[in-house]
Amino acid sequence: MRGVLEALHQGDYDTAIERLTRKALFGRREEAKEALLLLAEVHSLYGEEGLEKAHRALEEAYELGELEYSPLYRALLGELLALEGRSEREVLPLFLPTEDPRARYHQAQALFYLGRFEEVLNTLRPGLPAFLAWRAEGLKGRALERLGRHREAALAYERGAELALGLERYWLLLDAAAMWLEAGEGERALMALEEAKAVVGEGEWAEDAATRHYLLARAHLLLGNPNRALEEARRALEEEEASGHKAYGTPLVAAQAFLQLGRYQEAMEAYEEALRRAEAGERPYVLHEMGVAALDQGAYLEAEGYLREALREEAYPYRAQVWADLAEALYRQGRYGEAEEAAKEAMALGAEASGELILGHIAYDLMHLEEALAHYRRAAERAEEGSREWVGAQEMVVDTLAQLGYRSPEEILARAEAVLPHVHPADEWHQALLAYKERAEALLREGKRPN
Repeated sequence: MRGVLEALHQGDYDTAIERLTRKALFGRREEAKEALLLLAEVHSLYGEEGLEKAHRALEEAYELGELEYSPLYRALLGELLALEGRSEREVLPLFLPTEDPRARYHQAQALFYLGRFEEVLNTLRPGLPAFLAWRAEGLKGRALERLGRHREAALAYERGAELALGLERYWLLLDAAAMWLEAGEGERALMALEEAKAVVGEGEWAEDAATRHYLLARAHLLLGNPNRALEEARRALEEEEASGHKAYGTPLVAAQAFLQLGRYQEAMEAYEEALRRAEAGERPYVLHEMGVAALDQGAYLEAEGYLREALREEAYPYRAQVWADLAEALYRQGRYGEAEEAAKEAMALGAEASGELILGHIAYDLMHLEEALAHYRRAAERAEEGSREWVGAQEMVVDTLAQLGYRSPEEILARAEAVLPHVHPADEWHQALLAYKERAEALLREGKRPN
């Protein structure tokens, strides 16, 4: 079987399948059984496309006898059933306790199909043949990705790339780069992409090239290089034209680069292209970004339109933030009653800090300062430190306390000192906070406390 395993590692599946088929037909019973199990493994690598052939190989192996309690046979059967969408009740009882790395790999693959991602990580073992070893790292990466552990996923994909050959290595490096971007590590993403390009050389397919340039665009955008990001996005768009596969994410990243460059109109044109490409479930992602861009531009009525359209997609996972952004768009238009309703919707869905902030702004504008202060304090408590909501809430607590006659100078001082490192010196709030801080310090030195 050594030659078969080497062929599999080299990606020469046709040769491996031919040899295994011959061994299954002409080998002794035990050799035929082993060949059929390996043949089922090979077909299982093709996913749904290989289901029928994998099942047939397993059935033929079973007919040769003594496989009812084989951990490998049962793991393979469990994997195929899980891939078909069978329930846990049908799949999990097939698994037998074993330390065989191959059997555990297929158990882990079945668990992945069942959505039991933590168990995937706990099931895999070292000692796999080369053609499965890199796949096991890729499987870990996918499980970690689903769990939102992006940095660990990137490392798993990179380990898989070290073990894989040719295009498989290239694709794993692209996966690693995508995860580095999700982890916010642009430099690591660039390193993975540079290595991927070195691996593939001049043999890069247009669709893969489009993906690589898209990831490069995202990396440069993350690193604050919008001009370079735009260049890479344009190259990705060219490759997509050549391949015929047009993803919505490419004009989306171009739009983000245009926004960083202050080119709002071109950004909105790119977003419109992303909308044309997007499928139904992708549209709210684009519309939400368009709404936020319009909001930042001061185009509040436009922002409202985009955000209301985004809310039509009930399955969009960021509906709470859309409601919060809509509340801000309505508040900026002076439509306080509608803004309050939208803010409460946002809070009910989990965007508590954003909702409290808008409610605070409404109360502040109406000179209900005590009410505003309570909202701002709650917003600061519920927001993540350093976030936009947290900074805004801290600024407004300080400002509101100052408007109330510098009541609680200790709180003014503490909050101003906490938020100042997060405010750019060129921001007008920086000077205002410094002034509030100095006045509070003076009051504390003098031992005075306003009535």
